[in-house]
Amino acid sequence: MSSIHVFTFNILTDNGTRTGITSFAERSKLFEKHFLSYGPDLIGFQETMPYEREWLKDNLKDFDVYGMGRNADLTGESNVIACRKDRFELVTLDMFWLSDTPRVPGSRFHSDQSSCPRICMDALLADKQSGRCLRFYNTHLDHKGELAQAQGISLILARIAADYAENPLPVILTGDMNVTPESAVYKSVTEFTGCGRPLRDVSANTGLTYHGFRHDGFGAKIDYIFTTLPCDETKTAAIKDEENGCMLSDHYPVGAVLELGE
Repeated sequence: MSSIHVFTFNILTDNGTRTGITSFAERSKLFEKHFLSYGPDLIGFQETMPYEREWLKDNLKDFDVYGMGRNADLTGESNVIACRKDRFELVTLDMFWLSDTPRVPGSRFHSDQSSCPRICMDALLADKQSGRCLRFYNTHLDHKGELAQAQGISLILARIAADYAENPLPVILTGDMNVTPESAVYKSVTEFTGCGRPLRDVSANTGLTYHGFRHDGFGAKIDYIFTTLPCDETKTAAIKDEENGCMLSDHYPVGAVLELGE
């Protein structure tokens, strides 16, 4: 079997006002030292600002890094996809806005959504080892509006269903969903039937993923890896490395080992 190590990682927007151990300048040192040692093949990042995206391109030498900003002029935060160059070949790449007009840059739902545009990246990838293809979706749902969250995930699931109907391939969906497993949004994903098999939450046993740089039990599970692929869930984990009080982000990266087949 051909295994792939997939991660979802909210890297935390740094707009230049952060100092000390929560700044990206400090956290990136820990990233270089520890994160890559876990052997990721495919990473869905969230909250990646332009200079953080450039840092990833410059420092993840073994990865192709794809993404652009969510604003109308394509600046601002992005949901970057990074995949190992020796493992994956990009076939197609798309980005759409979570809105009533998903092809309009910077657009958003006119409901209870925050002022933040929200996006989803969609990559069709060919695995160089097995020759199989898969679809990888990476998103970050709204942090404010429950209706906007529901509208956003409905749009993503409709897109997954349409892609699957055109070309039935394995699916991976990663992201910071800003909802807990008790939510209706979560239930809509795990009960989705539009891609051949259920979209299973293989990150279900990782515990809280957002911690806000605290160690007192504060936080919630809001970061997920959903997939139609088989998974050895004993190898699924939230990465909790820290050094001298410095942590990778205010979210734990979550990784899972998936089986793509022969």
